[in-house]
Amino acid sequence: MAVKYKVVKQGVNRLSNTDRNYYFAHACGRSKIGLEKLAERISRRCTLSRGDIYATLVELTDIIPEFLLENQSVQLGDMGTFSLSLSSSSEAKAEDVSWRSIKEVKVQFRAGKEMKEQLKDVTFKKVND
Repeated sequence: MAVKYKVVKQGVNRLSNTDRNYYFAHACGRSKIGLEKLAERISRRCTLSRGDIYATLVELTDIIPEFLLENQSVQLGDMGTFSLSLSSSSEAKAEDVSWRSIKEVKVQFRAGKEMKEQLKDVTFKKVND
């Protein structure tokens, strides 16, 4: 199956400060798959029931934030690793950086080697608006 994309215009290149138009490929036509559908599809590939898988996924969504808040990264085998990243304001002196400098906490996911490998041979399909 091909990944759908559309062409998006951006008017300003922030790196070169020019007002020339630039065009980029942007993934589109995506839909969301919920835990129910995910559990159902996984259950077709193994001996666990849909309910067992669903319960495991629900617990996973509860437990990962607990580990992240304990300053741990969570590696899910070949799937990848979840970790926290911080956005903060810059300060003139190192001693001025404090918890007040932190503006946002984000969850970062880095795909594992196996997942990256599975996505290597992707094909694309251009769609028009």
